[in-house]
Amino acid sequence: MPDGVKQTLALEREEVMKKIRFPTLRIPGLFPAINLALPFGLPLPKHLKIGGTKAALTTLLFIVAGFVATIWVTVAGTTHEIIWPTAGAEYDLPSKVGERLKPDADSPMTASQTLKINLGNNTRLDKLHLTRLDLGKRSPGTDFKSFQICRCTTGVTGAQVNVGTITIRNSAIPSLDFGNMTVGTVQIAPRTDGHTNAIVLDSTVGSLVVDSDRGAGTFVAADSVVDKIVVDLNGDDGAYIGEILIDDVDSSVGEWDWDYVSAGTLIIESNVQIGDGSGIDSASALFGVNGAFKARSVTDNIVDTPLNIR
Repeated sequence: MPDGVKQTLALEREEVMKKIRFPTLRIPGLFPAINLALPFGLPLPKHLKIGGTKAALTTLLFIVAGFVATIWVTVAGTTHEIIWPTAGAEYDLPSKVGERLKPDADSPMTASQTLKINLGNNTRLDKLHLTRLDLGKRSPGTDFKSFQICRCTTGVTGAQVNVGTITIRNSAIPSLDFGNMTVGTVQIAPRTDGHTNAIVLDSTVGSLVVDSDRGAGTFVAADSVVDKIVVDLNGDDGAYIGEILIDDVDSSVGEWDWDYVSAGTLIIESNVQIGDGSGIDSASALFGVNGAFKARSVTDNIVDTPLNIR
């Protein structure tokens, strides 16, 4: 090939190569622009001279690898929030973002499946509905509680869960112990494998009304399997809830132990079954036995019948 032609071709090739640029990647609705070279701080050359197919492929692979690595670092560094009512977490209601719980001491190799609800000072909820939940966990301990309302936080004194209406229906409970409660009207009609009613009648107990929804949140947990539910009063001023509804919540093992509750009305419907198989002469349901339980009015339609909830 004559030298003049070679020179012309070389000049044309150089002009073409000057026009080669790596495009800016645009993803509509997510990022305005992403420059493929920016994640690693390596500016692209103004003039990319490709010496052949092998060099071109090497350059392309380098860019693709850098892009994939950037995406991996971004995804790996992203924090995944735990949103109510995911089990294995605790929630400072009314916030719906939870914190992962550590595994239980008796099963350190298994992730916690507890649903823990923290009620701080003056927490206000419109409704707390727990429906179609299955509870229970076989534990080496003898005092496992599948549903607990407590002052579990160290140093908390005097706090109460103040509730307008509590309704429990369609549920199966191995054993139950409600103490340290003050309720205006009590209506209890479950079937029990033996029970003791030691509620103290006190005409001075007033009707508690929690109706204002201003600044309140509604929280529903449904269709889930957890080992236990813990409602923890962790502020001395207590919390306020318009309605607690427990519907179709079944425990295979573990007592329901509620304390420090003040309510306008407590209703346990006749479709609730409470029993641990000990027989009707050994109480499975205790009302006010292990702590003061006062009420202005009590309607007791409990029916004792042999039951063994498993």
